[in-house]
Amino acid sequence: MPGGETVTSSSVVTAAAVAATAVGLLSASRLVRRWRRSRHLSALRSRLQAAYREAKTRFGEHINEEVRRQQLTDSEKSEILSLSTGELLSRLRAKSLDPARVLLAYQARAYEVDRDLNCVIEFLQPDLAEVNLDGPLAGLPISIKESMAVKGKYSCFGLAAFAEKPLPTEDCSTVKILRALGGVPFVRTSVPQTMMSVLSHNPIEGAVKHPTAENRSPGGSSSGEAALIAAGGSPLGLGSDIGGSIRLPAAWCGIAGFKPTSGRLSRQGQRSVSVQKLVPASWGPMGPDVASLATFMKAFCNSELHDQIDPGVPPLGFNETIYVESRPLRIGFYLYDHQFQAVPSAERAVKETVDRLASRGHTMVPWDPPIRRLNLMETYLRAVTCDGAGILDDALNGDRVSYAVKLGLHAIQVPWPGRWVRQRWCRLTGDSETEEWLRSSVPMPNVLSMWYFNQEVTSLREEFTHRWREDKLDAIICPALGCPAVDLEPKSPFNGCLSYLVLYNLFNFPAGSVPVTRVTASDVAAMSNYPLAGRLVMRQ
Repeated sequence: MPGGETVTSSSVVTAAAVAATAVGLLSASRLVRRWRRSRHLSALRSRLQAAYREAKTRFGEHINEEVRRQQLTDSEKSEILSLSTGELLSRLRAKSLDPARVLLAYQARAYEVDRDLNCVIEFLQPDLAEVNLDGPLAGLPISIKESMAVKGKYSCFGLAAFAEKPLPTEDCSTVKILRALGGVPFVRTSVPQTMMSVLSHNPIEGAVKHPTAENRSPGGSSSGEAALIAAGGSPLGLGSDIGGSIRLPAAWCGIAGFKPTSGRLSRQGQRSVSVQKLVPASWGPMGPDVASLATFMKAFCNSELHDQIDPGVPPLGFNETIYVESRPLRIGFYLYDHQFQAVPSAERAVKETVDRLASRGHTMVPWDPPIRRLNLMETYLRAVTCDGAGILDDALNGDRVSYAVKLGLHAIQVPWPGRWVRQRWCRLTGDSETEEWLRSSVPMPNVLSMWYFNQEVTSLREEFTHRWREDKLDAIICPALGCPAVDLEPKSPFNGCLSYLVLYNLFNFPAGSVPVTRVTASDVAAMSNYPLAGRLVMRQ
């Protein structure tokens, strides 16, 4: 009936108006909540910044007073700081150096370095009475990354919301064992926001600077560690690595870094943002030379405390026989991983190393890694963002987002319809970096998909291991990564050059980075004949 039709039309209009109003109110409510959260986090961030600044000022006054009181002269300080880590440790063990004066010298130096490089988040004031000075590390000062939980100390990773998390009521297993072995944790070093970045900036502490090139990044996420050690502010440090976070900053700052197999050392009590298990995290030593890394690994692996504190750690001691044997080795090497063409300086570093090892009697074997069918960066990103990077998004919700994570986050946060359009646009314009992020950061639809993905990675790892054994290799050498240090604040992504690093995270192999050479004018000139991706990275 006409009357009924009028009522029905009116009802539809009314319902639509109510629905539109509800949607509008809901959107407005979300905006208000986000605004309130943003204001709350901004206030938290300001309080943290003020607290850290005040603590550093107090520490500076304290350390200057201690230097005067204990009459630590510039010459004595210089003598201590000039010793290699091995020499320093030998003299501490022989009791020919006072560990208290060694600690004071490094505290003073670390404070000086931090004023220039902004690499320390917090200066600790260790009590040597709590340290086993008769242990193998004999009072050696050791810097630790912010992720190493210390009783009563924040681990925020540049995230204001993490300041509201409960403070740890005890040290993580790493710090406990470190003190028992005679190590002295004396500073905590800075990281990029979320630690899921290879740059060095976070909104709470700012950017860690490169120790020798002010406009370059020291790398990340163990940014502060690499910068502090390279500048002589620490004889040995501890970093963590889930995608090159020890090896990349070590390479960019010119020091040595080692990522053990995940599970080789206890991680109990360490803190992080990521909780995925497809790519297991690891932690390990960073130092001025390989000998210092070996000394640390020997002390930790031979410690009986490992088994007492964490029964999940295999009771395998450091194999001294293999470490000191002098037999000629059969070493594979490659310059190209079929993913990203390393820049000339990185290739030259491998070639020079191969020549040096060959001159010492080792057999050097050109090797083709069996990963041609693998899109390595996409596979890696898919693994670490298997939840669609939901945890990362939640951690950053309402917070100020650093440029260190923005380059990847801007792709992750694109909703599905826009993601499809943008993916095709990236393909047309040749922006393969963003396209990889867009493809890989889609959440895995179910647990079964995750199982199949894990099975695929396991199969690839087995194939890689089989080839390694078939070719009777003792070790493999390749570029540490595809490029040298980029700008402190790069304007475009450079994920591709990380493929040399993440392969060994994806497969959970031990891997290290050692300093070999520096970029020369000839390396830069050689870029003119290089692929566009490499030239863009080098330009940064």
